Amino acid sequence: MKIFHTADWHIGKLVNGFYMTEDQEFVIDQLFEKIKTEKPDVVLIAGDLYDRSVPPVQAIELLNRIFDKIVRGLKTPIIALAGNHDSNERLNFGSVLLKGSGLYISGNLKRNIEKITLTDEYGPVNFYPIPYADPPIVRDLFDDNLIKTHNDAMNKIVNSIKQTLNTKERNIVMAHGYVTYSKNDKEELVILEESDSEKPLSIGGTDLINSSCFEGFNYTALGHLHGPQKVGSNKIRYSGSLLKYSFSEIKQKKGITIVNIDSNGEIEIELSEFKPRKDFRIITGELQQLLKENVVALENKDDYIKAILKDTGELLDPMAKLRSVYPNVMELVREDRLKASLNNKVVASNINEKSKFDLFQNFYEDIIGEECSLEEIEVIKKVITKAQKGCE
Repeated sequence: MKIFHTADWHIGKLVNGFYMTEDQEFVIDQLFEKIKTEKPDVVLIAGDLYDRSVPPVQAIELLNRIFDKIVRGLKTPIIALAGNHDSNERLNFGSVLLKGSGLYISGNLKRNIEKITLTDEYGPVNFYPIPYADPPIVRDLFDDNLIKTHNDAMNKIVNSIKQTLNTKERNIVMAHGYVTYSKNDKEELVILEESDSEKPLSIGGTDLINSSCFEGFNYTALGHLHGPQKVGSNKIRYSGSLLKYSFSEIKQKKGITIVNIDSNGEIEIELSEFKPRKDFRIITGELQQLLKENVVALENKDDYIKAILKDTGELLDPMAKLRSVYPNVMELVREDRLKASLNNKVVASNINEKSKFDLFQNFYEDIIGEECSLEEIEVIKKVITKAQKGCE
Protein backbone atom coordinates (compact mmCIF):
# COMPACT_ATOMS: atom_id res chain seq x y z
CA MET A 1 0.00 0.00 0.00
CA LYS A 2 1.25 3.45 -0.93
CA ILE A 3 0.52 6.15 1.62
CA PHE A 4 1.03 9.91 1.35
CA HIS A 5 1.80 11.20 4.84
CA THR A 6 1.27 14.95 5.26
CA ALA A 7 0.59 17.26 8.21
CA ASP A 8 0.49 20.87 9.37
CA TRP A 9 -1.17 22.45 6.36
CA HIS A 10 -2.12 25.50 8.50
CA ILE A 11 -4.51 26.78 5.84
CA GLY A 12 -5.26 30.48 6.40
CA LYS A 13 -1.96 31.18 8.19
CA LEU A 14 -0.85 34.77 8.63
CA VAL A 15 2.93 35.25 8.84
CA ASN A 16 4.17 38.70 9.84
CA GLY A 17 1.15 40.36 8.21
CA PHE A 18 1.26 38.24 5.03
CA TYR A 19 -1.58 35.80 4.33
CA MET A 20 -0.14 32.53 3.01
CA THR A 21 -3.31 31.25 1.32
CA GLU A 22 -2.08 31.75 -2.26
CA ASP A 23 1.25 30.12 -1.39
CA GLN A 24 -0.61 27.22 0.20
CA GLU A 25 -2.82 26.76 -2.84
CA PHE A 26 0.31 26.75 -5.05
CA VAL A 27 1.82 23.86 -3.07
CA ILE A 28 -1.48 22.00 -2.62
CA ASP A 29 -1.87 22.02 -6.41
CA GLN A 30 1.49 20.22 -6.58
CA LEU A 31 0.20 17.70 -4.03
CA PHE A 32 -2.89 17.15 -6.19
CA GLU A 33 -0.73 16.49 -9.27
CA LYS A 34 1.45 14.12 -7.25
CA ILE A 35 -1.64 12.17 -6.18
CA LYS A 36 -2.93 12.15 -9.75
CA THR A 37 0.37 10.80 -11.07
CA GLU A 38 1.40 8.30 -8.37
CA LYS A 39 -2.10 7.17 -7.34
CA PRO A 40 -1.56 6.51 -3.61
CA ASP A 41 -4.07 4.37 -1.76
CA VAL A 42 -4.66 7.05 0.89
CA VAL A 43 -3.60 10.55 1.95
CA LEU A 44 -3.00 11.20 5.65
CA ILE A 45 -3.16 14.64 7.30
CA ALA A 46 -1.82 14.38 10.84
CA GLY A 47 -3.39 17.51 12.28
CA ASP A 48 -3.44 21.31 11.93
CA LEU A 49 -5.50 21.46 8.76
CA TYR A 50 -6.23 25.09 9.63
CA ASP A 51 -4.07 27.61 11.43
CA ARG A 52 -6.76 28.69 13.88
CA SER A 53 -9.95 27.37 15.39
CA VAL A 54 -12.05 29.87 13.41
CA PRO A 55 -10.36 30.02 9.98
CA PRO A 56 -11.01 32.75 7.40
CA VAL A 57 -13.50 32.08 4.60
CA GLN A 58 -10.76 31.77 1.96
CA ALA A 59 -9.10 29.01 3.97
CA ILE A 60 -12.33 27.02 4.30
CA GLU A 61 -13.04 27.37 0.58
CA LEU A 62 -9.53 26.21 -0.34
CA LEU A 63 -9.71 23.13 1.87
CA ASN A 64 -13.20 22.25 0.61
CA ARG A 65 -12.05 22.60 -2.98
CA ILE A 66 -8.94 20.43 -2.65
CA PHE A 67 -10.74 17.75 -0.63
CA ASP A 68 -13.41 17.51 -3.32
CA LYS A 69 -10.77 17.25 -6.06
CA ILE A 70 -8.88 14.50 -4.23
CA VAL A 71 -11.74 12.44 -2.79
CA ARG A 72 -14.39 12.74 -5.48
CA GLY A 73 -12.23 13.66 -8.44
CA LEU A 74 -9.36 11.21 -7.95
CA LYS A 75 -11.26 8.68 -5.79
CA THR A 76 -8.45 8.82 -3.24
CA PRO A 77 -9.49 8.56 0.42
CA ILE A 78 -8.24 11.08 2.99
CA ILE A 79 -7.78 10.39 6.69
CA ALA A 80 -7.36 13.58 8.72
CA LEU A 81 -7.37 14.47 12.40
CA ALA A 82 -7.54 17.64 14.47
CA GLY A 83 -4.31 19.25 15.64
CA ASN A 84 -3.74 21.77 18.41
CA HIS A 85 -4.51 24.68 16.03
CA ASP A 86 -7.83 23.20 14.87
CA SER A 87 -11.25 23.33 16.48
CA ASN A 88 -12.03 19.72 17.35
CA GLU A 89 -15.78 20.29 17.33
CA ARG A 90 -15.87 22.15 14.00
CA LEU A 91 -13.78 19.52 12.23
CA ASN A 92 -15.94 16.78 13.69
CA PHE A 93 -19.14 18.23 12.18
CA GLY A 94 -20.48 16.00 9.39
CA SER A 95 -17.75 13.39 9.88
CA VAL A 96 -20.25 10.50 9.99
CA LEU A 97 -21.71 11.53 6.63
CA LEU A 98 -18.36 12.33 5.03
CA LYS A 99 -16.74 8.95 5.69
CA GLY A 100 -19.20 7.40 3.26
CA SER A 101 -17.50 9.35 0.47
CA GLY A 102 -13.96 8.46 1.55
CA LEU A 103 -13.20 11.51 3.71
CA TYR A 104 -12.45 10.36 7.25
CA ILE A 105 -12.07 13.25 9.71
CA SER A 106 -11.46 12.68 13.42
CA GLY A 107 -12.22 15.85 15.31
CA ASN A 108 -13.21 14.91 18.85
CA LEU A 109 -11.21 12.37 20.82
CA LYS A 110 -13.27 9.34 21.80
CA ARG A 111 -12.56 6.78 24.47
CA ASN A 112 -12.64 4.05 21.84
CA ILE A 113 -10.62 5.08 18.79
CA GLU A 114 -12.54 3.91 15.74
CA LYS A 115 -10.20 2.20 13.31
CA ILE A 116 -10.42 2.87 9.58
CA THR A 117 -9.65 -0.18 7.46
CA LEU A 118 -8.49 0.05 3.85
CA THR A 119 -7.42 -2.91 1.74
CA ASP A 120 -4.81 -3.61 -0.91
CA GLU A 121 -3.83 -6.76 -2.75
CA TYR A 122 -2.33 -8.20 0.48
CA GLY A 123 -5.31 -7.58 2.74
CA PRO A 124 -6.41 -5.01 5.32
CA VAL A 125 -4.43 -2.06 6.67
CA ASN A 126 -5.87 -0.52 9.84
CA PHE A 127 -5.52 3.19 10.59
CA TYR A 128 -6.00 4.63 14.09
CA PRO A 129 -6.31 8.45 14.01
CA ILE A 130 -5.82 10.10 17.43
CA PRO A 131 -7.02 13.73 17.35
CA TYR A 132 -5.14 16.18 19.56
CA ALA A 133 -6.45 16.64 23.10
CA ASP A 134 -4.94 18.31 26.17
CA PRO A 135 -4.20 16.05 29.18
CA PRO A 136 -7.15 17.36 31.27
CA ILE A 137 -9.56 16.32 28.50
CA VAL A 138 -8.03 12.84 28.34
CA ARG A 139 -8.07 12.63 32.15
CA ASP A 140 -11.81 13.36 32.22
CA LEU A 141 -12.56 11.10 29.26
CA PHE A 142 -10.89 8.08 30.85
CA ASP A 143 -11.72 9.10 34.43
CA ASP A 144 -8.05 8.69 35.40
CA ASN A 145 -6.59 11.28 37.79
CA LEU A 146 -3.08 9.91 37.21
CA ILE A 147 -2.99 11.53 33.74
CA LYS A 148 -0.95 14.71 34.20
CA THR A 149 1.21 15.06 31.10
CA HIS A 150 0.90 14.56 27.35
CA ASN A 151 2.95 11.37 27.73
CA ASP A 152 0.48 10.03 30.30
CA ALA A 153 -2.42 10.93 28.03
CA MET A 154 -0.96 9.33 24.89
CA ASN A 155 0.00 6.14 26.74
CA LYS A 156 -3.56 5.84 28.03
CA ILE A 157 -5.04 6.29 24.55
CA VAL A 158 -2.62 3.95 22.79
CA ASN A 159 -2.94 1.25 25.45
CA SER A 160 -6.70 1.31 24.94
CA ILE A 161 -6.12 0.77 21.20
CA LYS A 162 -3.72 -2.11 21.85
CA GLN A 163 -6.36 -4.01 23.82
CA THR A 164 -8.10 -4.92 20.55
CA LEU A 165 -5.14 -4.54 18.14
CA ASN A 166 -4.82 -7.38 15.65
CA THR A 167 -1.05 -7.77 15.36
CA LYS A 168 -1.45 -10.22 12.50
CA GLU A 169 -2.65 -7.33 10.34
CA ARG A 170 -0.83 -4.14 9.36
CA ASN A 171 -1.55 -1.25 11.70
CA ILE A 172 -0.81 2.47 11.38
CA VAL A 173 -1.43 5.07 14.06
CA MET A 174 -1.75 8.83 13.48
CA ALA A 175 -1.15 11.43 16.19
CA HIS A 176 -0.39 15.11 16.74
CA GLY A 177 2.08 16.18 19.43
CA TYR A 178 5.71 16.37 20.44
CA VAL A 179 6.93 12.78 20.20
CA THR A 180 10.57 12.05 20.93
CA TYR A 181 12.68 9.10 22.09
CA SER A 182 15.29 7.91 24.56
CA LYS A 183 18.76 7.31 23.17
CA ASN A 184 20.80 4.27 24.24
CA ASP A 185 18.13 3.19 26.74
CA LYS A 186 18.65 6.34 28.81
CA GLU A 187 15.70 8.04 30.43
CA GLU A 188 16.64 11.45 29.02
CA LEU A 189 14.57 12.28 25.94
CA VAL A 190 16.18 13.60 22.76
CA ILE A 191 15.16 17.11 21.67
CA LEU A 192 14.13 17.09 18.00
CA GLU A 193 14.40 19.88 15.44
CA GLU A 194 11.89 22.60 16.29
CA SER A 195 10.66 25.72 14.47
CA ASP A 196 9.56 29.18 15.61
CA SER A 197 6.20 28.72 13.90
CA GLU A 198 5.17 25.84 16.17
CA LYS A 199 2.84 26.70 19.02
CA PRO A 200 4.06 25.24 22.34
CA LEU A 201 1.69 22.62 23.73
CA SER A 202 2.77 23.20 27.33
CA ILE A 203 5.78 24.31 29.38
CA GLY A 204 8.39 22.54 31.46
CA GLY A 205 8.71 19.45 29.26
CA THR A 206 5.22 18.12 30.03
CA ASP A 207 4.43 18.12 26.30
CA LEU A 208 7.04 15.46 25.48
CA ILE A 209 5.74 12.01 24.50
CA ASN A 210 8.02 8.98 24.53
CA SER A 211 7.88 7.15 21.20
CA SER A 212 8.04 3.82 23.03
CA CYS A 213 4.26 3.96 23.47
CA PHE A 214 3.87 3.40 19.70
CA GLU A 215 5.71 0.07 19.70
CA GLY A 216 3.70 -2.61 17.95
CA PHE A 217 2.52 -0.42 15.08
CA ASN A 218 3.99 -0.76 11.60
CA TYR A 219 4.10 3.01 11.14
CA THR A 220 3.32 6.13 13.16
CA ALA A 221 2.34 9.23 11.14
CA LEU A 222 2.96 12.35 13.21
CA GLY A 223 2.11 16.02 12.99
CA HIS A 224 3.07 19.14 14.98
CA LEU A 225 6.81 19.60 14.36
CA HIS A 226 7.29 21.45 11.07
CA GLY A 227 10.58 19.89 10.05
CA PRO A 228 10.40 16.48 8.29
CA GLN A 229 12.29 14.03 10.51
CA LYS A 230 12.28 10.58 11.98
CA VAL A 231 11.81 9.83 15.66
CA GLY A 232 14.50 7.26 16.36
CA SER A 233 13.60 5.18 13.31
CA ASN A 234 11.71 5.55 10.04
CA LYS A 235 8.74 3.70 11.56
CA ILE A 236 7.86 6.89 13.45
CA ARG A 237 8.05 10.09 11.42
CA TYR A 238 7.02 13.71 11.12
CA SER A 239 6.16 14.66 7.56
CA GLY A 240 6.67 18.36 8.38
CA SER A 241 4.58 21.27 7.14
CA LEU A 242 3.79 21.79 3.46
CA LEU A 243 5.39 25.25 3.54
CA LYS A 244 7.95 27.24 5.49
CA TYR A 245 6.22 29.43 8.05
CA SER A 246 9.19 31.07 9.77
CA PHE A 247 12.80 32.01 9.10
CA SER A 248 13.95 29.25 11.43
CA GLU A 249 12.86 26.83 8.67
CA ILE A 250 14.90 28.22 5.77
CA LYS A 251 17.08 25.08 5.55
CA GLN A 252 14.18 22.64 5.78
CA LYS A 253 12.95 20.84 2.67
CA LYS A 254 9.17 20.90 2.60
CA GLY A 255 6.92 18.34 1.00
CA ILE A 256 5.39 14.98 1.89
CA THR A 257 6.52 11.59 3.13
CA ILE A 258 5.66 8.68 0.85
CA VAL A 259 5.30 5.43 2.78
CA ASN A 260 5.21 2.07 1.02
CA ILE A 261 4.15 -0.79 3.26
CA ASP A 262 4.57 -4.35 1.97
CA SER A 263 2.66 -7.53 2.72
CA ASN A 264 4.73 -8.17 5.87
CA GLY A 265 4.26 -4.69 7.24
CA GLU A 266 7.77 -3.55 6.41
CA ILE A 267 8.04 0.04 5.22
CA GLU A 268 10.05 2.04 2.73
CA ILE A 269 10.26 5.83 3.01
CA GLU A 270 10.62 8.42 0.25
CA LEU A 271 10.60 12.19 0.71
CA SER A 272 9.02 14.25 -2.06
CA GLU A 273 9.91 17.95 -2.05
CA PHE A 274 7.59 20.71 -3.29
CA LYS A 275 8.63 24.00 -4.86
CA PRO A 276 7.22 27.05 -3.07
CA ARG A 277 5.71 30.03 -4.85
CA LYS A 278 7.97 32.28 -2.75
CA ASP A 279 10.79 31.04 -0.57
CA PHE A 280 11.91 32.32 2.83
CA ARG A 281 15.36 33.94 2.83
CA ILE A 282 17.60 35.95 5.14
CA ILE A 283 19.73 38.71 3.63
CA THR A 284 22.50 40.49 5.54
CA GLY A 285 24.47 43.63 4.77
CA GLU A 286 24.42 47.40 4.88
CA LEU A 287 21.27 49.00 3.51
CA GLN A 288 22.84 50.54 0.42
CA GLN A 289 24.57 47.29 -0.43
CA LEU A 290 21.27 45.38 -0.28
CA LEU A 291 19.60 47.94 -2.54
CA LYS A 292 22.18 47.70 -5.31
CA GLU A 293 20.76 46.38 -8.57
CA ASN A 294 23.64 43.98 -9.21
CA VAL A 295 22.98 42.29 -5.85
CA VAL A 296 19.22 42.13 -6.34
CA ALA A 297 19.61 40.71 -9.84
CA LEU A 298 21.25 37.60 -8.42
CA GLU A 299 18.37 36.81 -6.08
CA ASN A 300 14.66 36.21 -6.27
CA LYS A 301 13.53 39.55 -4.93
CA ASP A 302 9.90 38.39 -4.58
CA ASP A 303 10.82 35.91 -1.83
CA TYR A 304 9.80 36.47 1.78
CA ILE A 305 12.73 38.30 3.29
CA LYS A 306 14.25 38.85 6.70
CA ALA A 307 16.79 41.64 6.42
CA ILE A 308 19.61 41.98 8.94
CA LEU A 309 21.19 45.42 8.54
CA LYS A 310 24.84 45.96 9.48
CA ASP A 311 24.53 49.75 9.51
CA THR A 312 25.47 51.33 12.85
CA GLY A 313 24.08 54.85 12.35
CA GLU A 314 20.50 56.06 12.15
CA LEU A 315 18.55 55.16 9.00
CA LEU A 316 15.56 56.95 7.49
CA ASP A 317 12.66 54.52 6.92
CA PRO A 318 14.79 51.50 5.94
CA MET A 319 11.74 49.21 5.65
CA ALA A 320 10.17 51.36 2.92
CA LYS A 321 13.45 51.50 1.03
CA LEU A 322 13.91 47.74 1.21
CA ARG A 323 10.33 47.05 0.12
CA SER A 324 10.84 49.23 -2.94
CA VAL A 325 13.22 46.48 -4.11
CA TYR A 326 12.11 43.46 -2.05
CA PRO A 327 8.30 43.84 -1.88
CA ASN A 328 7.86 40.98 0.61
CA VAL A 329 10.19 41.98 3.42
CA MET A 330 8.67 40.43 6.54
CA GLU A 331 11.23 41.31 9.17
CA LEU A 332 13.87 43.98 9.59
CA VAL A 333 16.46 43.85 12.37
CA ARG A 334 19.67 45.72 13.09
CA GLU A 335 22.63 43.41 13.58
CA ASP A 336 24.02 45.45 16.47
CA ARG A 337 20.67 45.43 18.26
CA LEU A 338 20.23 41.74 17.55
CA LYS A 339 23.55 41.03 19.27
CA ALA A 340 22.60 43.32 22.11
CA SER A 341 19.37 41.45 22.74
CA LEU A 342 21.27 38.16 22.84
CA ASN A 343 23.87 39.54 25.24
CA ASN A 344 21.74 41.67 27.49
CA LYS A 345 23.91 42.94 30.31
CA VAL A 346 21.16 44.47 32.42
CA VAL A 347 20.21 41.91 35.04
CA ALA A 348 16.82 42.52 36.64
CA SER A 349 18.01 41.36 40.04
CA ASN A 350 20.53 44.21 40.47
CA ILE A 351 18.76 47.10 38.74
CA ASN A 352 18.00 48.74 42.08
CA GLU A 353 21.70 48.70 42.97
CA LYS A 354 22.72 50.80 39.94
CA SER A 355 22.68 54.54 39.48
CA LYS A 356 20.62 56.19 36.77
CA PHE A 357 23.80 56.90 34.85
CA ASP A 358 24.96 53.27 35.06
CA LEU A 359 21.57 52.09 33.88
CA PHE A 360 21.71 54.45 30.90
CA GLN A 361 25.20 53.24 30.01
CA ASN A 362 23.94 49.64 30.03
CA PHE A 363 20.95 50.64 27.93
CA TYR A 364 23.17 52.50 25.43
CA GLU A 365 25.54 49.55 25.05
CA ASP A 366 22.63 47.12 24.60
CA ILE A 367 21.04 49.23 21.86
CA ILE A 368 24.11 50.61 20.05
CA GLY A 369 26.49 47.76 20.71
CA GLU A 370 29.39 49.94 21.90
CA GLU A 371 30.35 52.05 24.89
CA CYS A 372 29.48 55.74 25.26
CA SER A 373 32.14 58.19 24.13
CA LEU A 374 33.55 60.74 26.61
CA GLU A 375 31.53 63.52 24.94
CA GLU A 376 28.33 61.48 25.16
CA ILE A 377 29.00 60.69 28.82
CA GLU A 378 29.25 64.38 29.69
CA VAL A 379 26.04 65.19 27.83
CA ILE A 380 24.14 62.39 29.56
CA LYS A 381 25.44 63.41 33.00
CA LYS A 382 24.15 66.94 32.44
CA VAL A 383 20.75 65.67 31.20
CA ILE A 384 20.32 63.30 34.17
CA THR A 385 21.38 65.98 36.67
CA LYS A 386 19.00 68.52 35.16
CA ALA A 387 16.15 66.00 35.13
CA GLN A 388 16.73 65.07 38.76
CA LYS A 389 16.67 68.74 39.82
CA GLY A 390 13.44 69.25 37.91
CA CYS A 391 11.80 66.45 39.85
CA GLU A 392 12.82 67.78 43.26
